[in-house]
Amino acid sequence: VGVTGSQDVQKIIMSQRAGCRQLAGKPLNAEDLRVAIKRAINHSEDLKMLGKSICVIGSGGGVGSTTFACYLTMAIAELTKSPTAIIDFDLEFGTVARSWDFQPKCTIADVVQSGSIDRLLLEDAIVDLPSGVAVLARPMQIEQAHLLNEGHATKIIEATRSMYPYLVMDLPRKLDEICGAAIQASKKLIVVVEMTANAVYNAGRLSDSLMKFGLPADSIDFVVNRYSKGIHSLSIEALEERVGKKTIGVIPNNYKALLAAGDIGEPVSDKSPVRKSVLEIAAKICGVEAPKTRKSWMPNLSFTK
Repeated sequence: VGVTGSQDVQKIIMSQRAGCRQLAGKPLNAEDLRVAIKRAINHSEDLKMLGKSICVIGSGGGVGSTTFACYLTMAIAELTKSPTAIIDFDLEFGTVARSWDFQPKCTIADVVQSGSIDRLLLEDAIVDLPSGVAVLARPMQIEQAHLLNEGHATKIIEATRSMYPYLVMDLPRKLDEICGAAIQASKKLIVVVEMTANAVYNAGRLSDSLMKFGLPADSIDFVVNRYSKGIHSLSIEALEERVGKKTIGVIPNNYKALLAAGDIGEPVSDKSPVRKSVLEIAAKICGVEAPKTRKSWMPNLSFTK
């Protein structure tokens, strides 16, 4: 809610584009302000009816958070049998579109530069893939990353949530106003952690900082990525003790296969243990039962009397 004494239409439009939902005029009238606040609250209640959004962030560089975000989006689409969107908010160095080996005609920068963010515009910018994944890609040019502000991010998130039952947002490893807008709009923040001392340390720092700013502890979850039993000096229990909660999933290390798949822009086989682990995590997030792994039919055959 904003308060203004200006009659400049351009300034009013700018405030709305920056995310201001209601305006009250000066000199301030108590009833006018009450109405503005009530309408803003009603708008917030409407947001609860929108699709669920999940943010993914890494606790360190190169922990595989973008790869996890992409596979999580695929898993949610598979479980829910409905298109699931992913927004690449790593505006400078994001690789979500590259993960599926396509070059978008429109990006998040084109949406912002249009001047009006709505569903029709996003329908033109979002790329729907055969896998049931819908991608809004990061800007083509690095300098275009600076076109986006918190207000733009909020409107893009709201419009996308009105189009898809689930939205995944891949975040860069920083906490700025855009990441803040994404986290504030999300139901869950998934922190991806490798079992290294630095990654575990930063997972705890990140959790502490976000809770200090008012993010509920139950909205933050942790996923261990690239785990190899007997290799790491730190245990999963050490991570859980540091962050004060159980992890929601452990993804086995299959780095070589994932790297090869990423280079050609194709996912690893759905028989991969990585895909199975991510599917189980997605089921927990969506509150549904994960599909049971089909057992081999070979042991059922008998060629002896």
